[in-house]
Amino acid sequence: MLIALTGATGFLGSHLMARFLARGADVVALVRDDGPGGWHRLRRALDATDSPPGAGWQRRVRLLAVDLARPGLGLGAADRRELAAAVGEWWHSAGLIDLVGDPGALRRVNVDGTRRLLEFLRSSGARGRMVHISTVYVAGGRLEGLVKETDLDDRYGFLTPYERSKYEAEQLVRAWAQRHGRPVTVLRPAVLVTSRRRPPTAPRHPLAEIGARLSLLAHSRASWSAMAAAGPLRFPGRPDAAVNLLPVEYAGEVMGRLLGRTPLTYTDTFHLSHPRDTPVQAVLDAAERLWPGLAVRLDPACTRLGPAQRALADITRGITAYGWMHRRYDRALLNQALAPAVPPPPGMDTDYLCRALLPPSHSSRRKVTRSSEGPS
Repeated sequence: MLIALTGATGFLGSHLMARFLARGADVVALVRDDGPGGWHRLRRALDATDSPPGAGWQRRVRLLAVDLARPGLGLGAADRRELAAAVGEWWHSAGLIDLVGDPGALRRVNVDGTRRLLEFLRSSGARGRMVHISTVYVAGGRLEGLVKETDLDDRYGFLTPYERSKYEAEQLVRAWAQRHGRPVTVLRPAVLVTSRRRPPTAPRHPLAEIGARLSLLAHSRASWSAMAAAGPLRFPGRPDAAVNLLPVEYAGEVMGRLLGRTPLTYTDTFHLSHPRDTPVQAVLDAAERLWPGLAVRLDPACTRLGPAQRALADITRGITAYGWMHRRYDRALLNQALAPAVPPPPGMDTDYLCRALLPPSHSSRRKVTRSSEGPS
């Protein structure tokens, strides 16, 4: 089978590419640059996964430069006809993940980019199944209860511009499937992370990004001293707040097993979530272990942020918006589709969280369980 994949050089996309190749598929990577620079980025991203492809993988991969902001993806007529006839499945993984990024940029990439891809599939006559990578956070501002895989509404509002953009993109996909009688599969992963050591040039996951920012702050002695002196820092939130973290290796394995699966409905939707949520305080405690002096507590009585809290909120790039969340994600449809083929993912204990937060600039030989893992 020939797979077309957007976002192949990203954190999740590179793991998908590795799984597709391992399962014998050939891949057309729809990228911005199909020259030497594009091959270098793809090779670098694949080498950072847990299952980099073996020798000769380049013979089964084609890079094709596209522009998701242009009609027809910016492709010529010959390329459009060739893709439409040859591709068996279209996997859309490209997207902007900045939680508090510019709403206009998020809309252009996540919403309009999805719209352009759907228009291309329709106008080119492509018949392959589309697989759209969404997120469990299309549930928006819903703070409690069980989110079902069939749920999608905006009655709770949204905590970040990112959530809204992904919600609108998924709405487009569902409307397109119904309007044109085209079955699609929607995959909603949780926050994808890894505890594996990765080179500084590899795509970062959210915890690694936060760890890198904290490490930079820790090396600014004046800023770090001011923050440590203000601690413990209190943020608005509930002490039992939880976030759903999922190893990207598990997500890649599950998605790989869905390759070639015949859709049952117009919009099969699966939550790729962890059966057990991770307490937000556990993430904060892991950060304190790595950077002693960084003490953060969620406090429902806290209503205002001081200078130190505002500085830390800027570093975490929107994560503090989830300090009130205590919801769960149903996995019934995913379990029905795959059980018992895929075992449950590993738990997110303190050691795992520390390894996930540790930025690449730290030596992989240092033990994260030592209290000396702070600023030097």
